[in-house]
Amino acid sequence: MSFDARQSVVGRLLNDAIYRIPRNQRMYVWKEDNWNDLFQDIELVTNGVSSSHFIGSIVLMEEAAEEGLSVFTIIDGQQRIITLTILLSSILYAFKRRGLLEDAGGTKKYLVATDVKNNEHVIVSPGNHLTLERIVLGVIEADGTSASSTTPTAFAKERCVSATKDSLILKAFQYFSSCLERMPDDKLIAFRNAVISTSYVSISSSTEEDSYTIFEILNARGIELEDHELLKNYIMRYINPVEKRDDAKIVWSEIEQLLGSNMKPFLRQYAIQRYRLTQKDKEGPYKKIRDSANPAKASELLFDLKKKAEYYAEIVTPTTGDRNAEILLFFKAHNVKVFRPLLMSLMHCRDREQISLQEYNDSLEFIYRFYICYKVVGGMESNHLTDSIGKHSYLLETECSPGVIEEWRKSFGSKLPSIEAFKTSLSALGWSHQWTLYEDNKLKDRCKLVLSLLELSMGGAKELGEYTIEHVLPDSAGEQNALIGNLLPLESGLNARCKDKPIEEKLVIYRESRFVTTRKFAERYEKRELNVARRTAHIADTLYKQFQM
Repeated sequence: MSFDARQSVVGRLLNDAIYRIPRNQRMYVWKEDNWNDLFQDIELVTNGVSSSHFIGSIVLMEEAAEEGLSVFTIIDGQQRIITLTILLSSILYAFKRRGLLEDAGGTKKYLVATDVKNNEHVIVSPGNHLTLERIVLGVIEADGTSASSTTPTAFAKERCVSATKDSLILKAFQYFSSCLERMPDDKLIAFRNAVISTSYVSISSSTEEDSYTIFEILNARGIELEDHELLKNYIMRYINPVEKRDDAKIVWSEIEQLLGSNMKPFLRQYAIQRYRLTQKDKEGPYKKIRDSANPAKASELLFDLKKKAEYYAEIVTPTTGDRNAEILLFFKAHNVKVFRPLLMSLMHCRDREQISLQEYNDSLEFIYRFYICYKVVGGMESNHLTDSIGKHSYLLETECSPGVIEEWRKSFGSKLPSIEAFKTSLSALGWSHQWTLYEDNKLKDRCKLVLSLLELSMGGAKELGEYTIEHVLPDSAGEQNALIGNLLPLESGLNARCKDKPIEEKLVIYRESRFVTTRKFAERYEKRELNVARRTAHIADTLYKQFQM
């Protein structure tokens, strides 16, 4: 591995060179806490409290020179370099606002470099943030009169390319400008000198592979970078031949676009699904993947990540509009994330044709029904499923077979509370307009879920549409009539016709319902008296039976 490492200062870093930050690298993410820390550290040097400030190492890859200017790609350190560029831009603008034009001219060389043809180039050029280049050029072009008559906030906003992507660039410029306004002229000049005297360690290599190797070594503990950033570096380092790395960067960008802010949870759940990351593992997702994957198959890893990212995006934001999407949206609405590794594995089994589309659909229905019985009725904690989900997600990914699916379903069934505990939980569930104990709308939602599941269990439609909850015995007649054993799904028009009628007349109306549950109730209780507790136990048996294999 060939590289050059040396200590230097910012004034030499940002001088007669061009630094490029490719679009596939992460966006600018520093916020006020980071800006404040940097500003205060440099201010300590300005006030003579500290002799110098050190910002750590910066990893660069040397590119071919252009018109006499050195050119580098920033591998690690882009957040610091962008922030220093914004800070120097705000200093230059402050000089111009105060009429300190000589000091402004002396600061210009840290923002633009002049080539042998006397053309000027912005020194730091992040592909993701065109606003930064516009701010730099705007600061340089501004004269004292225009700068003094335009506030830094208005100046920055006028040069914004994307309010969404570049909001932190604007805020950083405004933040630093606000801090500098309080400084007298002599301190502003001293502060500029402290910035360009800030030291760092420059580590540069002439090859991409060596640059990525250095990057990984320096970030081995993942202190500054997220796991997905370390994983990206790992993949780019081992993609061969080298010519394929540009294609790999495009694929990675597509992954980032698919996942957006879900990248971090995705990577953890991918590591569970693909490499069986467990709660006992002290290492994070990146190290688990790195230690489990074969570097020679980095390309396969990348494309597997892309496929699973597509699955994850569908799980988080379904697009099909069918029953499966309804189930996935249900999990999203209830913030149920624990099943996502399992869902990714099932989707992969489906696409590899190791299970049929019908088997996949049935598996989603099974998870949906299980969750309602396990959590909504049983009151069990979802995190108790983590180990089983991790184990069976991995098994489905590596050896999907009918036996593995049967083992997974049995494992879930064993996690349910006992039938006695299940009946006890269900017997406490109810909803009412009349009784305070049962008025909460969350109870109403839970009752509707149980009634929907009961309808499914009795062969009814999977998509129930809109319906109301019917109290068979009058809700007002007693608190026990609020309980689930006295409730039925019923269309609103039929429900209105049932008002104030005795049960004998209601049964006739129930037979008109589209709900199997309600029609069968009418048959069952035509010559039988309704006992709410007994019907609750019957519902519990019906729901519980579907998980006994």
